Amino acid sequence: MNNSQQRVLHVLSGMNRGGAETMVMNLYRKMDRSKVQFDFLTYRNDPCAYDEEILSLGGRLFYVPSIGQSNPLTFVKNVRNTIKENGPFSAVHAHTDFQTGFIALAARLAGVQVRVCHSHNTSWKTAFNWKDRLQLMVFRRLILSYATELCACGEDAGRFLFGRSNMERKRVHLLPNGIDLDLFSPAGKAPDDEKKARGIASDRLIIGHVARFHEVKNHAFLLKLAVHLKKRGVRFQMVLAGDGPLREQMEEEARRLNLLSDVLFLGTEEHIHELMRTFDVFVMPSLYEGLPVVLVEAQASVLPCIISDTITEKVDTGLGLVKRVSLSKPMDIWAETIVRAAAAGRPKRELVKSTLAKLGYDAQQNVGALMNLYQISTEKGQ
Repeated sequence: MNNSQQRVLHVLSGMNRGGAETMVMNLYRKMDRSKVQFDFLTYRNDPCAYDEEILSLGGRLFYVPSIGQSNPLTFVKNVRNTIKENGPFSAVHAHTDFQTGFIALAARLAGVQVRVCHSHNTSWKTAFNWKDRLQLMVFRRLILSYATELCACGEDAGRFLFGRSNMERKRVHLLPNGIDLDLFSPAGKAPDDEKKARGIASDRLIIGHVARFHEVKNHAFLLKLAVHLKKRGVRFQMVLAGDGPLREQMEEEARRLNLLSDVLFLGTEEHIHELMRTFDVFVMPSLYEGLPVVLVEAQASVLPCIISDTITEKVDTGLGLVKRVSLSKPMDIWAETIVRAAAAGRPKRELVKSTLAKLGYDAQQNVGALMNLYQISTEKGQ
């Protein structure tokens, strides 16, 4: 280990291609790693998508069983021991939403001075009962007691995890989910070649979706939408990129609905910027979200985005690319909105890039904000 190099420990459930994980990796790639190095503590002991890249960049991977696999006291002890045995760390940055307070407590017990709790979501369930609200209140108290810094991808996510009063008192740092804007400029293979390589049709309306196969992403709704588009006679192909616990179930449902020629289950995609160029429109009917990185990537790709109105309005960058539709609206409305959006004119790529940079979505710019959060100076001689 370089003696002048400072290390930061990021805590996530697993380093697969989720929104929070992608955001951290976008920042990690832009770091001056001769001065600051990231390590990762996760709850998954099986290989994840970003593991090899982390190791190649000089990062380390640590594993502890999650709270659900042990219990809160054992979990805190395991995290504290991992920090003490592998430190010192200049900061510990937890991205596991309502569990981040336990990480902050463990980091404090391990003597870490900067402890960041980061909110990436606006909920963790589709419906809250009084027990859920009481649990959230307890978790929030734990976070506020042991975190030195609060961070959120957007205002709605900040209010959810840290409370309205902390947002109003400007205690929460807003760190937009930055991406590598240069990746989304035209380059590489022509779209038809990229489509052929992935088995994507070249003569149909391509409806894209990139997300984990998890209940909150609402893939069942997408399959119902596909059935409706087929009945309307729309020549389309729906491309579902990603993996997760519900993928097999959704594939079986697509088979039952006779959609296998219309819906492509692409699996995990490494080159999202290339994949986005094969889409005509991006659809995201999530039950709830914080501020999804993938919707920033879709707009950076100058794609029209049809999304559910349960996703925060803050994701709309004002470029005219985002249309929000209620999940309670008839499928006719969703279908018509998609077809019209795909045929509509689009803003110039130069305007898109400059707008996203001004809104804080440039990962390179966000590196400085992150270092300030960690109280790490990257100036020469420091």
